[in-house]
Amino acid sequence: MNKNRNLTIRLKYKGMILLKGLFICKNLHNIILEKGTLCGQVHSVFKNACNIECEDLFITLLSKGKKMSPMSVIVEGLEQVDFNDLNITQGLRFEFNKNEIYCREKNLFIAMNNTKKWSSPSETNISNCSEQQLLENINIIGQGLKTLGKLQGMGPLVNMLAVKLPELELLPFHKCAFDKNFEFIQDKFLNFIRAVIKADVDDIGYRAQNVIGFGCGLTPAMDDFISGLMITYIYLGSYCKLNREQIYEFNSKIISSGLYKTTRVSSEMLKHSSVGGSNEAVQNLMAAILNFNDDKADENHRSVIEALIEVIGYGETSGTDTALGIYVGLRILINLKNRRVWLNESVCGY
Repeated sequence: MNKNRNLTIRLKYKGMILLKGLFICKNLHNIILEKGTLCGQVHSVFKNACNIECEDLFITLLSKGKKMSPMSVIVEGLEQVDFNDLNITQGLRFEFNKNEIYCREKNLFIAMNNTKKWSSPSETNISNCSEQQLLENINIIGQGLKTLGKLQGMGPLVNMLAVKLPELELLPFHKCAFDKNFEFIQDKFLNFIRAVIKADVDDIGYRAQNVIGFGCGLTPAMDDFISGLMITYIYLGSYCKLNREQIYEFNSKIISSGLYKTTRVSSEMLKHSSVGGSNEAVQNLMAAILNFNDDKADENHRSVIEALIEVIGYGETSGTDTALGIYVGLRILINLKNRRVWLNESVCGY
């Protein structure tokens, strides 16, 4: 009996494909409870992920071993779930209720009775990290990206910022040659970052729409970078006791005019990031950056690097591009001059 047939027999019972939900995003769980039933169609399918458009929601089924993210469910079978092997295709209809997720056309059922709830915190309220220790952690991130990062995405543009905006004290990476696409976008990107630094609410939407969607893939490089930047403003804004509502409003302005220029998957990521929603790897990295045990400095440094490596591991360059956005966001807000714009509540447009 070959391996594929063995897998099919183990997954099927009386013609049904039976799977089990391990974790569900708490917000998604609450929406299902409120509505009773959600119906949607498959948007895209990959080996370890299946995206489903469900009314105004975008839900992702993930195989066991993947990290949780907003609006996602992690499922398992007797063998590692491969959504391609299950012959799930674009357009198939899925239904969600509190007890199960099912696709009648494939006779596929995912039991949700004992699924654990997962939440994506939008901020960190408690940090035992001094500003000097925070600066050390930011330096670790810079060195880690220089050594371990896959810099062929946003790397050249961040290198350009190091030259054009020396006040940010960004660590220059090894030479990353600009291709024509980067040459095309670099001035627009620089203007976007300048608007971020000035917290220019009136201009930021226009500047952002000129760069959102730049790059290849389901989540283009620029979108990953902006996602990391917005997440950092929420976490570090809480650490610095900045006006949280202003930061949410600013993030909302960043994405207000550009979502139509990118992929559906990426636009959902940007919307979640604007209010602090992120995957577990990014959460773990922000937690490592903002928590410091002075008696165990070596252990702290190791936890930052381990968390950074976990983020870098996402996709081909997506993880690195997200981490670069985090790094630039940290370097902007660690600069007291830039922070005063928020501390004085004098953000442009308010």
